Amino acid sequence: MKNKKHLFLIAFRQLSQRKRQSILSLAGISVGVMVLITAISLMNGLVESFVQKIINIAPHVLVSGEKMLPLVPDQLIKPGKNSEVNFIKNVYRSDEEVIKNYKKIMDLIEQDSLVEMATPLVGLNTIGKFGTTTLPVQLFGIIPSSQDKIEKFKKSMISGNYDQLERTPDGILLGTSAAQDFSAKVGDRIQIVANNGNIFSLRVIGIFSTGINDIDGNVYVNLKLAQNIGGYPPNEVTDIYIRVNNLKKDYLVADNIKNLTNYKAITWEEKASSVLALFKMISMIVYFLVFFVVLVAGFGVANVLITNVLEKTRDIAILKSIGFKKSEITVIYIFQGLIVAIIGAAIGCLLGYGMIEILSSIKIASSSSSAVRADRLLMGKNLWYFTFSFGFAVLVSLIASIIPARNAAKVNPVEILRGEK
Repeated sequence: MKNKKHLFLIAFRQLSQRKRQSILSLAGISVGVMVLITAISLMNGLVESFVQKIINIAPHVLVSGEKMLPLVPDQLIKPGKNSEVNFIKNVYRSDEEVIKNYKKIMDLIEQDSLVEMATPLVGLNTIGKFGTTTLPVQLFGIIPSSQDKIEKFKKSMISGNYDQLERTPDGILLGTSAAQDFSAKVGDRIQIVANNGNIFSLRVIGIFSTGINDIDGNVYVNLKLAQNIGGYPPNEVTDIYIRVNNLKKDYLVADNIKNLTNYKAITWEEKASSVLALFKMISMIVYFLVFFVVLVAGFGVANVLITNVLEKTRDIAILKSIGFKKSEITVIYIFQGLIVAIIGAAIGCLLGYGMIEILSSIKIASSSSSAVRADRLLMGKNLWYFTFSFGFAVLVSLIASIIPARNAAKVNPVEILRGEK
């Protein structure tokens, strides 16, 4: 068998004789790889940013006041002497979902070695008034010192002082979305209307921005004040937020809480499942479309090789007549496909990196309807984007090279040299 270096040189020489077609194929591969890298970077950057923010500023496990008691089957009591039928309908119902004796519940929860910390909350649907603006508001009562360890409010403050919430009985903390909706600033007073009609005048002590719109649309007050607004006794809350020390085992914490307390407990993955499912669906659609871009580029490689085989039949015949085997002819044309693929994919990787840098530097207007708020496109940066795209492009080109290479190996040198074909 001939030296592979000689086969490679023959392949390269044949490609260089068809510069225009080879360059077009290189361009197709390069663009396909660039688009694939950019698409993967954009989708993964968005998902990774969302997940990272949720992990950093939201509870890993959320315990709510919803009971997990199983329903008792309805009972039909057999008729007695008076031939009366008694039907007992057993339905467990709790008109108000609250966690009673929450301190004891938290003590039970914190006995789990996987639990890093737990903190109580009171969540209320209220009405906020400021000037001529009246809007529904999701209000949370918190213990500021412990809640900051979960939602990182101090790091997210853009105005005001978070510590004042602990020292100000009538203080209220606004997310940026809520502050924009009310056009309120630090020092202003906002009226909160409770479900029973009572009105509470609260002073804005700070405004925060986490980048998660669902959180930035909320307002926060002291736990005792929220209990007063909602009409809850001191020993009742609506939720308990939990932070774990091992995210991979958060489901074990949730299951343990259900068994110990009979209250509903869900992980952050379950709470964000709808958003994560949407990201996954969009990603699949994008990858499906980009796959065809690379596939078309592969057809371009196949087209160059087929044309080469048709135009080089006499050269192939001469190679065979001087002792080249069918396998060696096949290798020559597979080498041609690999040369185009490797060079094109390498250029595509460079273009993809440049595109990521350009897109990540472009400022965009943030939207309050999106899951994650950002002033720039959230582009991911990972070596596997480039490795996968490079390998995929080379694989497609290699597959596209097989048929032309096999056709070249089938050329009959006797017929070609006699001029019969």
